[in-house]
Amino acid sequence: MVGIKIATVAALSSLALAAPSGPNIQNHGHGHGSSWKDKIKNVVVLVEENRSFDTFAGGLSYNPSINGLLHTNYCNSMNASDPRQHDDVCAGPRANDVAPDDPNHSITGVNMQLFSTFHPSEFLADELIEWENMRGFVTEQSVSFKTLNKTRAAEAINYYTQEQIRVFGTMAENFVLFDRWFASVPGPTNPNRAYLTSGTSHGHGQNDIGFLEYALPQRSVFQQLSEYNVTWMNYQNSTTAAMTDTIPVNGFNPDAAFYEWTKTSGAYKTNIKPLEQFYADAKAGTLPQFTYLNPECCSYQSFHPPSPITLGESFIKGIYEALRNSPQWEETLFILTFDEHGGFGDHVPPPVNVPAGDALTYTEVAQDGKNATFNFKRLGVRVPTLLISPWVGKGVIEHKGTNKGGEYTHTSILGFLQELWGMDTLTPRVSYSSTFEHLITDNLRKDTPATLPDPFPYN
Repeated sequence: MVGIKIATVAALSSLALAAPSGPNIQNHGHGHGSSWKDKIKNVVVLVEENRSFDTFAGGLSYNPSINGLLHTNYCNSMNASDPRQHDDVCAGPRANDVAPDDPNHSITGVNMQLFSTFHPSEFLADELIEWENMRGFVTEQSVSFKTLNKTRAAEAINYYTQEQIRVFGTMAENFVLFDRWFASVPGPTNPNRAYLTSGTSHGHGQNDIGFLEYALPQRSVFQQLSEYNVTWMNYQNSTTAAMTDTIPVNGFNPDAAFYEWTKTSGAYKTNIKPLEQFYADAKAGTLPQFTYLNPECCSYQSFHPPSPITLGESFIKGIYEALRNSPQWEETLFILTFDEHGGFGDHVPPPVNVPAGDALTYTEVAQDGKNATFNFKRLGVRVPTLLISPWVGKGVIEHKGTNKGGEYTHTSILGFLQELWGMDTLTPRVSYSSTFEHLITDNLRKDTPATLPDPFPYN
């Protein structure tokens, strides 16, 4: 969630592309018509912080088809520009409960991680694919923290074992794990959260002041749900931001508070509630049709360094158990994802030459002092994502998408909500993103665990 540490400048290349209007309802189910819509009455989305698939979930061992690090020798160099040092630091099951550093996850920092250069050509797709080697994470870690200590730099690519993420691992074993789900932006938190909740970041490529001032003008899913008379609530940790129209005292807003509409409509007063209210509503069976959860950031709930993994596991355990033991469980779909990779390594190259949410671009100054412009036509790094419901299969591994653009990304959630409630498409990126309604089955499972194990005892 922390902002980038380099100078930035916003650039607008043209007016935003117009989003399609009117209902866009398609059925991609496997042989049961629209009946999946009758099963899911409540959708809950929890977006955690800053973990890549490989470093968080790449050590899961319960299914050999998971595209993680157990069957991959994944190495980086301390100096990506020096071929003599190629592959001199390799990933291992040595990730710490508390990461010693918070890796760089600015747009240009991620360029180095993915391409081993701050300046890939954003406008030559074939060249981008050729350059995308995913071997600059350790180099970037070394540059950002001015260290030649391989052990310290390797923390950017080291991973957890299944035993060390008992809570997430148990959920994965019991529901659906996506191992090819990409963040929306190869950059920091708030641009990704904006894409997840509106299909675009409106040209924002860093965690700037606009996210704290209800400044984003685009139509969000929160506005869209209200227009379609679908009930919703953004529950947020009560220490994260006050439900007011002022800048939060500690610099973070719940995601619904990014948008002008949330303030002008008065929704900031009626539809943003403290996290304690979520637990009460889940217990009472009064959750709205759409629930959006913001953890605190970045000390104990969010997984964002220096948040301990163990405390993040405790948090998601509590959210799951509140839903699992709610009267609404049998009509609930729970989506757990992470907003972005946070600078942690992954060996799978993100797709390039995909539709942006609009025609706006973003420019920042890289660590070499030169400008770099990003056109939002690349996806971010893979992040761990789970689909949880009594209506999905047990231990399913979902790889590539099966419809639309063939890739899962954060805007797949918006596409799914569009299909579920017959809403229009927000942006071209939403139209591109694969949806996952085919994973909802005709079988109501009675074997879903009511409780999850306690986190791994690091100490």
